[in-house]
Amino acid sequence: MAKSEIIKARNTSYITKEDYVESVKLSTNRKIKTVSIALSLVLVVVGGYGAFTGAIAYGLAFAIFGLVMLVWELFISYNVLGSKSFKKVVEENGTDKIKLKIDFYKDHLVLNNQNGLKSELKYRKIQKMGRGQNVVVLVFNKDYAVTFKKDGFTYGDFETVEDLIYAARGMK
Repeated sequence: MAKSEIIKARNTSYITKEDYVESVKLSTNRKIKTVSIALSLVLVVVGGYGAFTGAIAYGLAFAIFGLVMLVWELFISYNVLGSKSFKKVVEENGTDKIKLKIDFYKDHLVLNNQNGLKSELKYRKIQKMGRGQNVVVLVFNKDYAVTFKKDGFTYGDFETVEDLIYAARGMK
């Protein structure tokens, strides 16, 4: 990063557990989630059919397992996974909120966390961008994502950031 670069936007966010859970929803691979739900429904149907055609024990086992999987995928998984991930980060940082300052430049962002760690990330490496009710998630790979609050901009706004990302990725 050259010193002459101009900050296009700045975001300072305090990420809470609820924000973290929302970011997990936004960064989850929808194809895998959809396949898992479809398989759960197949298990319920096959189990129901088996229960009504004489294989009662096996049919009920399949149906119950399918229902448990379905409830997990639809209602529980995001909260459990988000809470578990947030707890790990909180333990590492020793606080109940995660403070991030992100400076957005023409072709990259610079992320500063509350522990003084600094990361420079190129927009062209973003694999997925998720926009939720309160947060935005930039997924760089399966193990690394950046979450920030939509209302955390102290300079510029999300529309500016979105335009920068699309331009750097050749989408606008």
